[in-house]
Amino acid sequence: MMNKYIFCLLAIIVPATFKVSAQVKFLNDVQGKPYMEQSYTMVEGSAYLIPNWAEGKVDFVNGKTTTLPIKYDLIKDELLFHSKTDSVAFAFVDQVKGFSFTSSVIEESNILMPVFNSGYPAVDGQTPASFYQVIADGKVKLLKHYKKIIRTEKAFNSATSTRSFVLSDVYYLFIDNQITRIKPGQKTILAALGDKADQLKRYMQSNKIDYKNDAALANLFSYYNSL
Repeated sequence: MMNKYIFCLLAIIVPATFKVSAQVKFLNDVQGKPYMEQSYTMVEGSAYLIPNWAEGKVDFVNGKTTTLPIKYDLIKDELLFHSKTDSVAFAFVDQVKGFSFTSSVIEESNILMPVFNSGYPAVDGQTPASFYQVIADGKVKLLKHYKKIIRTEKAFNSATSTRSFVLSDVYYLFIDNQITRIKPGQKTILAALGDKADQLKRYMQSNKIDYKNDAALANLFSYYNSL
């Protein structure tokens, strides 16, 4: 009877052990689970912020830090990594706090070695786990969230349709633990940061700010945070 009990217990434990080991793998002291990358063979473009793997620094909520090749999936808002010996994609098991690209730039921003963080309040469908590029840091933060959707279009009098990735980005202000959408411009920024409106207006006029330029916006908000 005892032998039968032990056999039954092993029959339960062993498959469970194999199941866990199949789902979790350790690479570079980082715990990951296999990630089923969508092939998107019939979709034009890329689902990622940077199409290819790029070297990045990753910070975890538990305080750990690592450097390894990463990709940022803008459809699922998820960060992926792979080992330096193969290109199999893994999702992080430990919660990621933030990351930065250490050797790459992104087409959508002229900020060198862009930094992304999470942990902000939920807004516009994003959650505290969503990542934002930090355009300007300090008491007032200017953040930028990227997203891709798949758009289907059919030409006039055509029987076939095309599917392509479409990128959108939205700016947010983070002040006093509140996050608010903003479209950067002289009027919107002066209205949001009215306590230093006179100084900011003089700075805007003397520096001829391009509000579509992330580096210029970073300098503007750094100036405000220094006042």
